[in-house]
Amino acid sequence: MTGNSPSQRDGRMKQEEGMVMRFGLFIMGTESGTYQDILEQVQVAEELGFDGVWLGERHFEHGQLLYSSPFHAAAAMAAKTNRIRIGTAGRILALDHPIHVAEDAATLDILSGGRLDLGVTRAGLDERFHQIFERPVEDTRQGQFEEALEIIVKAWTCERFAYEGRYYQIPEISVLPKPLQKPRPPIYVVAVSRLTMAFAAQKGYPVFIGALQTPRELKETLTFYWQTFREAGHNGVAVDLPVNRFLCVGESNAKAREVIAEPFWSFIQHKAPDLKLALQGKYGEKGFRLERFLEDFCIFGDPDLCVTRIKELQDIGVTYLMCTLNFITMEHKLCLKSMERFATEVMPHFKEAPHGELLAGVTR
Repeated sequence: MTGNSPSQRDGRMKQEEGMVMRFGLFIMGTESGTYQDILEQVQVAEELGFDGVWLGERHFEHGQLLYSSPFHAAAAMAAKTNRIRIGTAGRILALDHPIHVAEDAATLDILSGGRLDLGVTRAGLDERFHQIFERPVEDTRQGQFEEALEIIVKAWTCERFAYEGRYYQIPEISVLPKPLQKPRPPIYVVAVSRLTMAFAAQKGYPVFIGALQTPRELKETLTFYWQTFREAGHNGVAVDLPVNRFLCVGESNAKAREVIAEPFWSFIQHKAPDLKLALQGKYGEKGFRLERFLEDFCIFGDPDLCVTRIKELQDIGVTYLMCTLNFITMEHKLCLKSMERFATEVMPHFKEAPHGELLAGVTR
């Protein structure tokens, strides 16, 4: 990879133009937090200056991670906030009809005052999701996912439309309501495979970049996306590609790692089967250890360490950091404290101006 890769050029251009990094909060549950606690946390996140909050879709025993009904939770968050954008990361399209998704998402966009970011994914983290909802994983083909997404866009943007595809056949209908954002809310794609990433880039959809990518892998991913994006004729169109990172901010490096080490290891071992499988495949037996994760993709430390690690990401072209600061295995108060320290002592280094006027009402 040369110093003139597209991702690096984009990163330098954004910095030279004075553009700043945006920060979203990937909001899972916490060990002791109730739904009401999470709603209050989102209110605090807005006051602290986070740009967005993102919700996954989880079912059955994974429902502890939140959320089995992301649109309902997002509507409650919208009712308690005014500015922060609210997104899904991502809605599992295979588990529902795309018209239902389009209707629900448009309703949420209206209720939120035009703050919806719709993130979508082809499949869930657990095959049982698909078995119990009678949508087997082998039936969640890439083509079916692409058709579903095309139908959602048509439902939002066409007064009337009919659709004749391989997987969906829809007679001429008019789908209401229409979203508040025009021509439509932003769409983000969970792209685990290069096939899905290429599809998203060709269509001009931003992608979520998973938390496990090392900086080197991340640079390669950004280069691939932007090359495909430009080849599809999207020059001049700016999109952010949210990059996920596991974070814990403490008063010192030692304190942060003392607080997070056991909860994070328990999270990987018992609460995140998809991540555990991916990590075992990536690192094998010898590399499956916290010290290696800290080197490659976890940011656990004091504010100075966090700033240094995030600047490294910014230097390779990252403009949107999706922050995973909540863990179902960690006490809610500790997650909240880490979030507040991140917002007050790390985020201002990447913003044009600190959100000082917003912090006055936040109790720490």
